[in-house]
Amino acid sequence: MAETEHAENELMPHADADVGVDFDAEWYLHANPDVAEAIRAGYFNSALQHYLKSGRREGRRGTPADTAALSNFDAVWYAKSYPLAAEESSSTDAALLEQHYDRIGRHRGYRPNPKALRPKNAAAMRSAYGGLWIDQANALDLIHGKYELGAITADEARDLESLVQDGYVVLKNAVPNVILDRATEVLEAAYEGRYPQVLFECGLVAPGQIAWHEQMTEVPAKALDLHWYFDQIRDLGFAPAVARFLHLLFERPASASQSLGFYRGSAQPMHQDSAYVAYSIPQQFSAAWFALEDVKPDAGELEYFVESHRKLPEFVHAGRFKNITDAHLVDVSADILREEDAKHAKAIVSESERLLLKRISFMAKRGDVLIWHSELAHGGRPISNRVSRKSVVFHYSPSEIVPLYSEIRPMQLKYHSAGCYYSSGVYSHE
Repeated sequence: MAETEHAENELMPHADADVGVDFDAEWYLHANPDVAEAIRAGYFNSALQHYLKSGRREGRRGTPADTAALSNFDAVWYAKSYPLAAEESSSTDAALLEQHYDRIGRHRGYRPNPKALRPKNAAAMRSAYGGLWIDQANALDLIHGKYELGAITADEARDLESLVQDGYVVLKNAVPNVILDRATEVLEAAYEGRYPQVLFECGLVAPGQIAWHEQMTEVPAKALDLHWYFDQIRDLGFAPAVARFLHLLFERPASASQSLGFYRGSAQPMHQDSAYVAYSIPQQFSAAWFALEDVKPDAGELEYFVESHRKLPEFVHAGRFKNITDAHLVDVSADILREEDAKHAKAIVSESERLLLKRISFMAKRGDVLIWHSELAHGGRPISNRVSRKSVVFHYSPSEIVPLYSEIRPMQLKYHSAGCYYSSGVYSHE
């Protein structure tokens, strides 16, 4: 209790200075029962912490005073004050104008009525841990601007909007057959034990990074960083359509910092990559899953909660760290992190279900690529040892953003092709 009170005492002056009003925690929790649930789930330490980190940006009030006057939507005033909003809504209908305000207008600094307070930065990112340009609150406007200026095509604008709104995008038939064939040959050879230099993760065989074992084709296993040794895998990860999308997403060269090769599904519980895949700017990365064959039922299909990247409360480890690696680097207790990790895994599912987020299983076709946001909640369904699910996952960042394994062991950044680089935290120290 003392630690929570201390945290609130530290935050309160910041709240008063920024908001200019008192904060009524009891009223705030009563008015926002989802916040109380998020605190119980471990996402936040207190009502005030939620308000400062998320609530204000979401348009929530800190006190009951003048709430109605500040938040009521005045459609006539809105349309008159912001003619572009009326034009984009193609209507003077109050409900459509209010939808425009909620989806777009408020992120431009538009006000819902003449008495409402304007936020300091209406286009601010959701997370204090940074992000890419798609994480700015006005990302949809940025996409539209890129399209209007001719920097992207209509299809690219649609794909970027999908990543912004849903947390993922599917690039259908994005990889040429010749690249798929060569990558599949490497993956199959690795799982046949023909590359003794390749390490695996397979908890059902042994802990840690281990050499090949014949059982790995029967149970969940990961072939680690095949891209480090094989240009066939790098060609897969930087297939032209994928490289183009990464360059649009990062607005600079991209680096593949990790790859995982799967013969069967991962059977991994729902999780968010931001907790485990660590970079010098925690939110400046993305991931992609490549189907090397058509996905069949009971193959341990990849699944995810749509919109979870922006609707789930942000989880922080040990009260400070976005990822577990940063917490380990300052000697936070492993027991504390394990306990928090278990709580986080449960909260992802319970919160997603409470928010009625759609849960989708990705029944990919060979050559399809799923690219997702670092905060998208995803996992693998249970597997059948009768059905394979040959695939490769990559994690990417802008080339100057450093994966944190570089702070633990030597790292080499190697050139693959124009605007495309790669490194490894498994083999680069050799």
